[in-house]
Amino acid sequence: MKRFLVTFLAAILAIAGVSRVYYALTDDFRLSNITSVVAHHPEWNLPPLAAVEEERLNAILAQPYRYLGKGAQSYVFASADGEYVLKFFKFKHLRPTPYLEWLPPFGPIATYVEKVKQRKERKLNGVFQSYLLAFHNDREESGLIFIQLNTEGNSSRKVSIEDKLGLHYEIPLEHYPFILQKRGVPLDATLDGLLKTGQLDAAKGKITQIFGLYAGEYRKGLFDHDHGVDRNTGFIGEQPIHLDVGKLLADESMKDKNSAQRDARLVGEKMKEWVKKHYNHYDEEMSAHIDATIDRFF
Repeated sequence: MKRFLVTFLAAILAIAGVSRVYYALTDDFRLSNITSVVAHHPEWNLPPLAAVEEERLNAILAQPYRYLGKGAQSYVFASADGEYVLKFFKFKHLRPTPYLEWLPPFGPIATYVEKVKQRKERKLNGVFQSYLLAFHNDREESGLIFIQLNTEGNSSRKVSIEDKLGLHYEIPLEHYPFILQKRGVPLDATLDGLLKTGQLDAAKGKITQIFGLYAGEYRKGLFDHDHGVDRNTGFIGEQPIHLDVGKLLADESMKDKNSAQRDARLVGEKMKEWVKKHYNHYDEEMSAHIDATIDRFF
């Protein structure tokens, strides 16, 4: 019995080790993880593209894309020219895990399964609605080129991608919801590049620009429920941009100065935390600038 237990534990550890290596090498990117099983929603469709827009989109998608990384909601691929990112949704996080279908459909178990399904459905709908909201109301500020949330079934668009392992895929985009967006440099990387070389005034200027971005969105009744400003915002050249709008919400109350200021202070606290963690010797001066900027804008 003891030998069996030792063998069993060794097998479990081996499987766990192999799994860790697999995830490290691949980030668990698989076509099945980006395949939608969601029913068609007519309200998710975009109006037909004009001929010039269709031509531009096809030209952008004609180049190859290489794996860049993953976020909470998507796998991200960068275009060969470095100007765009292609995002595929991580449906493994947006749909119930398959094992739920194996559970007996009665009593408390059935109730639990239904709650999980409803929670996942709300999460997926929330993410998709946020991208629709951004595309229609914040497109320039979020750098969105095109979004496809339904699987169209009648599109001939294809794209060539290379995953983390270097494996190549020819993706027929009609089968996969995706986001095409201009590629930006995240705020944390921007500030890091400036502060490590002592360019304090330039770093302050970038923070001021980001608050200008937020102020513009508040005036439109929009705000980002995820206050991870260091990664969610950034720059395309000199233009501030909202890189991740997966939790963008519409709220008319944000047009009110007091509501906008409250949210801006949450954003400011995230900025302060980042500076304190990475450049503590600039903490006092940068914190004062953040507070002054919020007061000036709001």
